[in-house]
Amino acid sequence: MSNKIIAVRSDGRLANQMFQAMLAFELKNIVKEAQIMGLSLPEWGLTSQPLTQRTLRGSALLLPRHRFNFHQAAKALAERVVNSIVIEGWGMRLEYFGPPSRYQQLFRTNIAPQRLSDKQLLINIRAEDIVSGWHPSYFPLAFSFYEKIIDSTGLEPVFMGQIGSDSYSLALKERFRGARFLAPRTAISDFQTIRHSQHVVLSISSFSWLASWLSETAINIHVPVAGLFDPRNGETDLLPVTDSRYHFYAVDFPDMQQRQSLDYDAWAEHADSNRLLSADEINKMYRQAQ
Repeated sequence: MSNKIIAVRSDGRLANQMFQAMLAFELKNIVKEAQIMGLSLPEWGLTSQPLTQRTLRGSALLLPRHRFNFHQAAKALAERVVNSIVIEGWGMRLEYFGPPSRYQQLFRTNIAPQRLSDKQLLINIRAEDIVSGWHPSYFPLAFSFYEKIIDSTGLEPVFMGQIGSDSYSLALKERFRGARFLAPRTAISDFQTIRHSQHVVLSISSFSWLASWLSETAINIHVPVAGLFDPRNGETDLLPVTDSRYHFYAVDFPDMQQRQSLDYDAWAEHADSNRLLSADEINKMYRQAQ
């Protein structure tokens, strides 16, 4: 076993663990003699030796949450300042990664997507646990966000994702009664469906973001700039501003204090949400995050 270890403490669902895997492979690309341990993504055929109590003997450098000095960490491992790097967070910052093409071959599967035509607009919905508004970086999106993109593109809407029996999902189905709603499948199948669609509207979700970013077929990717996708949060950086596939939108996103008295269904029905952001506005967000 190499005495330089890149340890992955798997945390989160599929996309979060994929971010951890990409971080591990980026570190190994710099410190080639290091050994990756703790990686477990059988969906993609990616596994490594499990972590044990003896794995991290000696000095270790932790990479928590999203923001850390990635290259300094790699240098510390390469120069044996530390014996191991432990990936505890997810590192959702574009500066840590290369272009999507670097990872497209890494994440391959024979699981087939539900294929859409070039006249259809895939709208990924995240509801489930975030409908309650408990997490500051996640919240359901107003229906007007979807309506304006549907109107401006002239494409046929197809909804997919965490659409259940909660009040938001029921109101969504009522508002878009003429639209197609895909039956839920496995996480990997839904990931593939997003990845193989030409026109996609993202939910505020690392799953939705990563599937579209890795896509080799996407032509237009519509991104609500809020929560996880807002660089002003001081943690994440997920706006590929130089990628012409992307279109960025200002959306209504109530803060935690507003949510305490918010009627979510009424808000989703009536909030006026969706304005294209200019390059200058995006750059201003980045300046505010510094």
